[in-house]
Amino acid sequence: MGVNVPKNLIYFIYYGGKITHYHKLNLSLLGKYWSVFNGIKVVKVAVDSNYSLEPLKSLLPKDCQIEIVANNRVYGESIHFIDSINKVNGGITFYAHCKGISRPIWRGLDIWIEQSYKRNLETIPDLSSKLFSGICGKLLPCPPYVPQAFHYSGSFYWFNTDKVKARLGKYEMDRYLTERFPGIIANKSECLFGYPYSEKNLNFYDEKTWARL
Repeated sequence: MGVNVPKNLIYFIYYGGKITHYHKLNLSLLGKYWSVFNGIKVVKVAVDSNYSLEPLKSLLPKDCQIEIVANNRVYGESIHFIDSINKVNGGITFYAHCKGISRPIWRGLDIWIEQSYKRNLETIPDLSSKLFSGICGKLLPCPPYVPQAFHYSGSFYWFNTDKVKARLGKYEMDRYLTERFPGIIANKSECLFGYPYSEKNLNFYDEKTWARL
């Protein structure tokens, strides 16, 4: 497979009718790396009401086609996750979302978001013999939200599209399904963990965490 394969994108945005700092930050970074994705692009925008989408569209790449979905306040992006996977085929797929929309502005979160795009998208992983790749891996359970043996904290990761789709099953809906998903589908040995990753439950929201890495 190598890295010269179609590179798909699944991307989720919540839009509550107001552009926030984190819409601007995430979507500027998405635009910076947009050319990486030469395969199928699934970009879903979840809304609560009939907002004008023009302010949001102005932040997206001009050739970005969006799908409008109803926001689910209980399950969030997870409710649309498996449907999105079923829309991509072949190569490798990057899953990400417009992170931090419901959060206040924190410098640690800014750094985390910047690193999630930069480190995942500037060097494309070879998933010939693996299922997932991402940064900020926590190699331990983090119950109750993620009881699996590992996860990619922040839910930004690449996956081998066809291998993962071959393992898809029926899952109990949970708000944290996107974060739990790699640990449900694969073993640690089938995954790549880029810097930074840890066997400790690091707080990536904290600026001090990044200063110590």
